[in-house]
Amino acid sequence: MGFDYFVFYTEASAICVIILLMILITDRIYNTQQEKQIWFGRAIVAFILYFISDACWASMLSDQFPKVRFFAVLFNFTNYIFLGLMAYGMFMFIAATEKMPFRKSIWKRCLVFSPIVLSALFIAIAYMTNPLFWINENNELNDLYFPFLISVPSCYLLAGFILSVKYALKSELKEEKRQFLFIGIVPLSVGAFGMIQVIALNAPTFCFGCTLMWLWFYIQNMQSLISVDDLTHLNNRGQINRYLEQLHYSEDTQIYIMMLDIDRFKGINDTYGHAEGDRALILFSDALRQTCEQIKSPVFLGRYGGDEFTIVLQTDKDRKGPEEVVRIVRELLREKRKENQLPYDLGCSIGYDTLKDKPDTVRDCLKRADEKLYKDKHRLNH
Repeated sequence: MGFDYFVFYTEASAICVIILLMILITDRIYNTQQEKQIWFGRAIVAFILYFISDACWASMLSDQFPKVRFFAVLFNFTNYIFLGLMAYGMFMFIAATEKMPFRKSIWKRCLVFSPIVLSALFIAIAYMTNPLFWINENNELNDLYFPFLISVPSCYLLAGFILSVKYALKSELKEEKRQFLFIGIVPLSVGAFGMIQVIALNAPTFCFGCTLMWLWFYIQNMQSLISVDDLTHLNNRGQINRYLEQLHYSEDTQIYIMMLDIDRFKGINDTYGHAEGDRALILFSDALRQTCEQIKSPVFLGRYGGDEFTIVLQTDKDRKGPEEVVRIVRELLREKRKENQLPYDLGCSIGYDTLKDKPDTVRDCLKRADEKLYKDKHRLNH
């Protein structure tokens, strides 16, 4: 390992640190101080510190930095600590995302953090007891160091992956399944990149791989914030508008635009409070999502605003899709009211219309559907 290796490794680490700093700064600007965002930031900081420490050790391996024993021990001990903190931060990010109950107890959080403390104490005591235990007289790492290095981080990463898969299997909603599996890819990728670097390549594979993984994850997360409603996890108004802009009349396909809202939603908020109103919105959106999963035709679902929702249905000319949607939605709402023992009727009003011909526009069709929605609402007052 000579000068070329030092330059390559240092440049790679510097690029990765700059990218992670950009992610961290951007996240802090838009940070709403949610627990999962806090842990996301802490995990990024741990990654940055590890890459800096690891680059310093690489400079010693390439003989660009004097192999002073103090620094050899320091860099590898900080590598050990930062790698553990990195994996712990990722695990806690997953725990916060999946709202695991142990987070509420300080004693349980301390118990989860204890492997890092105990393993760090062990490796420090081992060095003080026998200075050649994990780093020899030539300031090179002994084989015993590497099992200790990856043992605790691997446990956190594996636990995070298993929990994500467990929650994905338990969830009945496709969107949640995808979300949990998506999160589970993060610790799995970190472990995979680490193994590739240790086993196969003498290059900063771990640095590049983890940074690209975090960048991809952050872009996906930002895209979710831009296009997904925070409460119901359905497409938001902006995403609905973007979808509608792409629609156009087709002679082979019948396009229906449906508008739906919750009956007497203001009364639910006024009588039972806004928390119960949010619960009604979530149950209603779940019913709509389950309905769309049962429809065999292409369908798009989103929250238009407040308690109004939009469904865009595309069917063959000879199929009556909206009637099936109406039937399934109202059946599911009756079931949810019974299952959740709601003290109010979880009903809905529905209006829909179809794109009639080429001169007809999506906006006009949406307006007609909205007018029919309010006509349907009038039945509540008669």
